[in-house]
Amino acid sequence: MGTLGINDLKQWALPAGWDASRLLQLRLASGETYEMLISDIAAGLSIANGMLLSAPWIAGMVSLTDTPEVEYRVGASNGFEVHTEFGKPDARRGATTGHMLPLLPYDRMLGWTWDFLRKARRTQIDNDIAAAMTDLKDIWEKKILTRFFKSTYDAVGSSGKSVPFADGGTADATYIPPAVASRGGTFLYTHNHYLRLDGITQANLETAVAHLYEHGHDAPYELLVAYADIASWTNVTNVTGYVPRPDPVIQYGAQTAVANLAAEYLGAVNTDYGACRLWASGRVPTKYWSVYKSAGPQDMRNPLRVFPSPTYGLNCVLLSGDHIREFPLENALLFFEFGIGVGEDRTAAALVYNHTTGSYTDPTIS
Repeated sequence: MGTLGINDLKQWALPAGWDASRLLQLRLASGETYEMLISDIAAGLSIANGMLLSAPWIAGMVSLTDTPEVEYRVGASNGFEVHTEFGKPDARRGATTGHMLPLLPYDRMLGWTWDFLRKARRTQIDNDIAAAMTDLKDIWEKKILTRFFKSTYDAVGSSGKSVPFADGGTADATYIPPAVASRGGTFLYTHNHYLRLDGITQANLETAVAHLYEHGHDAPYELLVAYADIASWTNVTNVTGYVPRPDPVIQYGAQTAVANLAAEYLGAVNTDYGACRLWASGRVPTKYWSVYKSAGPQDMRNPLRVFPSPTYGLNCVLLSGDHIREFPLENALLFFEFGIGVGEDRTAAALVYNHTTGSYTDPTIS
């Protein structure tokens, strides 16, 4: 995986002919030198890049890898045979399949022209950088949730595929979830984790959680819902297992059940298979929700896999523009390269569309 960090900013962002003394000579209209500005932009990018994996929900949903391929075991009918004195058992082997992870580059033009930089004030530069950092967070979170809820595959190269979770064999008919006889027995290639269920109810949540439990995933589970649907998920009339998290300004009675959770969670929901930690996102549209198993921050068993840039790692970098007349930041742009795909365990999540009829359809993530 690439190890180029923000300390390499000047090497990549500035033309080779620029040096520190020249940067000290060039100034904005408000008096700051370009040397000061470059250092501040470097510090800001360093903070923004460091925050990409700092959100608990992201760290618990993804892991990083330095390879573009994912290979994993599929169900196979093997087993022991009765021993005989002279006979030999038939040789058995495990079966595998796999998929690819995408790698897509993204640009964000800052639009600083020669005329603008001649008269630019520091507040204008700062506002442009702040807007760009917001865009960085937006594309990162949007791409994660888009792949998470997407039920179809993405083409990678000429024949590769970045596949969804278990989708009934549409993306890859060779994928069969490994058997877990103690819970769900054996599975077929038609096994599907994209569900259409009518209503936000305890019964429907139990149905979705069962899709994880039968594959050997134990509680606690993560329950991701739409911000617009919070009231339905915290309504104990419909979701009977809901337990709120404690609030520091409220005194609770000795017999009051509260969820022992961090502030980012709305509470927990008890099910027959264990507790789900409830959290909401405004990026998820109404009527969509999911349960998934998180193994911990950036654990390889998490549902999604991130393939960062082999050159820059998981870093957004500042690149110099072309047609530079005088100022080193003319036509500068931000560059961010990464890919999001499903990890080795394609049964680690169940995605739900709350609708009365039909099949699961992909949401539009905002």
